[in-house]
Amino acid sequence: MRRSVTDFSRRLLDFRPSPRLRICRSLQEKAGPFVEVTSLTRHFRQEKLRMKLPGCFCLVFVSVAVLTVLTGCGESGKGIQISYQRPAEFQIPEKIRRVAVAEFGAKTAEERQWGEIAADCLTSALDAYNKKYNRYQLYERKRLKEILGEQQLQMAISDSASAMKMGKIADVQAMIWGNVSVVHRDEQATRTAFDPIRRTTKTVTYTKRYCMAAVSFVMDDVTTGKTLAAVQVTREYDSESDSKKSGGARIGKMLGFGGSDLPPSEQVLRKLIEQCVEVFLSKVSPHDVVFDVKLEKGKSETVKDGNQFAETKGFAEALKLYEQAIRDHGDDHGAMFNAGVMCEALGRLNEAGEYYQKALALKVNKKYIEASQRVKSLSE
Repeated sequence: MRRSVTDFSRRLLDFRPSPRLRICRSLQEKAGPFVEVTSLTRHFRQEKLRMKLPGCFCLVFVSVAVLTVLTGCGESGKGIQISYQRPAEFQIPEKIRRVAVAEFGAKTAEERQWGEIAADCLTSALDAYNKKYNRYQLYERKRLKEILGEQQLQMAISDSASAMKMGKIADVQAMIWGNVSVVHRDEQATRTAFDPIRRTTKTVTYTKRYCMAAVSFVMDDVTTGKTLAAVQVTREYDSESDSKKSGGARIGKMLGFGGSDLPPSEQVLRKLIEQCVEVFLSKVSPHDVVFDVKLEKGKSETVKDGNQFAETKGFAEALKLYEQAIRDHGDDHGAMFNAGVMCEALGRLNEAGEYYQKALALKVNKKYIEASQRVKSLSE
């Protein structure tokens, strides 16, 4: 049985006001002058569902907003960035000034290109460090390639004897060389997700990505043949665990990718190699320690006043206030943690470690543990 949509809508309006008027007008525009009653009813129900969905989403949004406000009332206060300079972890003789970087070796053809990339990353980073700290004089890699080409020698070396030979040709005091190994793979996986349209769960297929870069670094004294530094560094990326990390630590976010978008394996591997290079340079060169930290709110207004000084880099003034707060409230682990952060920012690592340990004694907190381990590793 067919009826005019216009006629049907008029009858409908006798019983129901405005919402159905909008639906019927919409159906009349979409379906034409005639439509089956059963079809109209089905479309009517779909339109009702569409009208309900925005309300559901608003409810979810409001719920999330309330949760965000509530979690903001927890123990963490403002976030600040701490940066301070540290000497090289290895005692490299001051007479070692002129340094050259060889191409890093690898086992496979694919890894050989990463060996060249690793050498380029190290050269660029070392050049930036030298401009800031004036520790080494870096031999230009382009010139090194030309000299080795004249001698019919390869840029990649695999032992200290070859490093000494190359270093003497380039007339440098130390050679840096090493090896690179990379792994990258994708896997298909499934997970259960909620379907808001059907109001039920569904199975979704997605891609898991794993990347690993392992780089060995060796720094040899060309004159004596002695190994000045040998460091093995491995860095990994797993798309699932990376998404759960805090913002600053996420490789995906560093590379400009968010949500379900995965960064390309090549970009991830390069970032992992750069991280390996940073670890090595911290062993052989002066460097900056940089980290982000959220200050604790503490148990008094004095701690809040200290946080305001800390946010403007007034670390010494903030430390005095945190120490006053500790005297007023001996069980304020938040004030103790903040005092440790200020001591660390001022380069007083031993005092920082003591404050972190005191905070840990009052409350076991992952942030306190990580801070204590950080200053301990820097003090060794």
